[in-house]
Amino acid sequence: MKYLDKLPSHKYQWIPLLYSIVYSLKPKKIIEYGTEWGGTAITMGLALKDLYETEGHTGKVFTYDTFEVQSKGEIGSRPQFEAAIQNMRQFGVSDFVEVNRGDFFDFCAQEEKDFDLLYFDIDNDGEKVLEMYEGCKQQIEAGGVVLFEGGSKTRDDVKWMNDYSKRKMESIKDITGYKLLTPDTKYSVSIIYNPNLYNLDL
Repeated sequence: MKYLDKLPSHKYQWIPLLYSIVYSLKPKKIIEYGTEWGGTAITMGLALKDLYETEGHTGKVFTYDTFEVQSKGEIGSRPQFEAAIQNMRQFGVSDFVEVNRGDFFDFCAQEEKDFDLLYFDIDNDGEKVLEMYEGCKQQIEAGGVVLFEGGSKTRDDVKWMNDYSKRKMESIKDITGYKLLTPDTKYSVSIIYNPNLYNLDL
């Protein structure tokens, strides 16, 4: 994994894990919601670039954000569309990452969805994770893998989750079957997949 030392600096300590997951699963189509400034899209793009250069594997990240406009329930920053594109160029992943404007909730409502890997990070809470799961259950059963920011007890207890009375992600763990991939820390990541199709060592 030759680009592990080229990853963008990020508050998420599990960025190398995201790279490793993409490298191991070898997805052809990755969909991301919550581009923000592009840190996770760049990470996944570098993994795909690595796979292309070493194995000839062709894959692409299609990353979406509402950018300057806040979507339902978002409390975070308002990143700039052009800045995200420039960041992809800076890290040399423009051929592997396509930046788009789009709303996660419109995606969830679509009947037809096509992805090998879905990653989303939109100020996640239990309701958003559940809406994603219900909207993508068919794709998950067919082999689609979902990664999402959050899932730990510590992440459920951050100030804004309590201030806005957001539903805890732990409350829908049994429904979705998600597995926490990181320790019980604020910056955590979780996975949902069909265990009948994947023998993941988690």
